Amino acid sequence: MRLFVVTQYWRGLIACFLQLLLVSEASFAQAPPLVSNDKLSPSPPNPTFGSQAIPPKSPSPPAFNINTSGQFNLYRLSIGDSVIVRLPNFPEFSFQSALDPEGKIEVPILGRISALGLSLDELQNKLSFELGRRYLVQRPEVIATLAGIRPVDLTVIGEIARPGYYNVATGTPLNVLIQQAGGSTGRADLRSVVVRRPLVDGTVLEEKFDLYTPLLQGKSLPIFRLQGGDTVIVSRLETGRDQDYDLQFIARSALAKPTIVVRVMVPLQPSGVAISSINLPNGSSFLDAISALPPTVPLLTRSEVSLLRFDPEQGKVISQGLNPLDTVGNLDVSQYVALRNEDVLVVSRTLLGDVLSYFNTLLSPIFSLLNFSNAINNLANGAYFNNNNNNNNFRF
Repeated sequence: MRLFVVTQYWRGLIACFLQLLLVSEASFAQAPPLVSNDKLSPSPPNPTFGSQAIPPKSPSPPAFNINTSGQFNLYRLSIGDSVIVRLPNFPEFSFQSALDPEGKIEVPILGRISALGLSLDELQNKLSFELGRRYLVQRPEVIATLAGIRPVDLTVIGEIARPGYYNVATGTPLNVLIQQAGGSTGRADLRSVVVRRPLVDGTVLEEKFDLYTPLLQGKSLPIFRLQGGDTVIVSRLETGRDQDYDLQFIARSALAKPTIVVRVMVPLQPSGVAISSINLPNGSSFLDAISALPPTVPLLTRSEVSLLRFDPEQGKVISQGLNPLDTVGNLDVSQYVALRNEDVLVVSRTLLGDVLSYFNTLLSPIFSLLNFSNAINNLANGAYFNNNNNNNNFRF
């Protein structure tokens, strides 16, 4: 009896399960079909810009480039400098010291530390690293300032009136240095003033400065700090680069040599030659030379006056005829020739022929302005005329 009841129970349970299964299948068959994944994905939005209206890409910024002017404006320590070093949190390490002949400073506890060739920032980092590595738990804050600055001893060469070694005050600008060296010559290119600075590791920094353009445009000159050991080179004006370079403007400026020397050669009666050297302001013309001479000198004459000049581009002496009466009486601007240093004014064609003959007798050809100037000095001594014409020559 008990077995019968259990059997009936399981039969009823199975029948209920089958009935539920049939109902679920019928419901699934009547349900709407599932939508594919493609149908469910959102559609792309309408384009904001048309194919022709897409904004152009902005230009990429140029690569970072270190300007050597920043390196030039760094003051690097050398022998003769002194520094004050402060540690705000460790005053016992603060000190003041001058660089000794070996370029070292005396640091409390650390001893002698080399500071030669370092900037103030580099000195701060070096001292902070050494103190943190040896004695302190962390690298301390270090503040270094200049207590004394060494003399600025440097060299000036190139197209300068007085090349050589100079000692200038700290902070002297480049243009003032050129003035102290006598100014630039008539063949200088102030668009290219080169400064070279050797470093302790053998590296040589070099930068070119343009003093012509700011002067021409009335702008301030480039900010630059000269340091001891610098070499300043005033470049020569290259052939073909003087087309856009106003030589007369520079000649009248404060950057040029203030005065020029012009020689005047005149014949004397009944025989003889007089040679004179006159100093004129740089930028003077032929008319200025006439005005500067005394009335006793017959430069204002009916005779043609020839201008002799060594031309470095052609590498030879050239001559140009001038008319003093047209210059003064008729105000002929074509006669307002700008004079240069070491120019020679020769009165009368006969005397000009003698001078040119003298140049032809020279054993060494004239190939430079110095060579031309030496030849004129020898001519002024009267040796050539005395040996050939037996004339009495003298300077007036």
